[in-house]
Amino acid sequence: MPNPGRPGRAHHDSTARPARRAPWSPAVALGLAALLGACGQPTPSSPDDSIAPTVSVPVQPTITAETPSDDAIDPSETTAPSDGGLFDAASSLTDVTCAPTGGSWSFSGTLTNSDSDEHTFTVGVFIVKLSDGSDVAGKEIDVKLAAGATAPVSIKNFHTGPKAGVECLSGVTVKGR
Repeated sequence: MPNPGRPGRAHHDSTARPARRAPWSPAVALGLAALLGACGQPTPSSPDDSIAPTVSVPVQPTITAETPSDDAIDPSETTAPSDGGLFDAASSLTDVTCAPTGGSWSFSGTLTNSDSDEHTFTVGVFIVKLSDGSDVAGKEIDVKLAAGATAPVSIKNFHTGPKAGVECLSGVTVKGR
């Protein structure tokens, strides 16, 4: 139906048109920015606005690295017998032999208790891979020795395998009392 007073179309246009926004004036944008900028800001502690507010944080302790001393350790002090205290057995195992005969590995050595007390020693022998140091085989035995005593120790046929690519390691410790 024609619209009197309006020239143009005789039918209704159903296409949507974008709504028009009111243009923002620079003054409105500036006022909005100032209003939002003031939110959550600390209040200056001095009447002079040119000095920024300060925050007080308690002093925290610092961790300092411990520097090792340059004092050399005297080996005779660490392996010497003691009066009922700890005893370092590192030098107690001597004359060590560890090798395969055919394809079977055996170990032998001499164990000495140089302390003034009786001790039970644990002798360990291990076959490890040269490529990565991983264990292939191992055996431990306990040997009880009186003060000042010496005894042969042996671990026969503790591993069967080739000599190539492996090595034999041994050591000794003192069991706790």
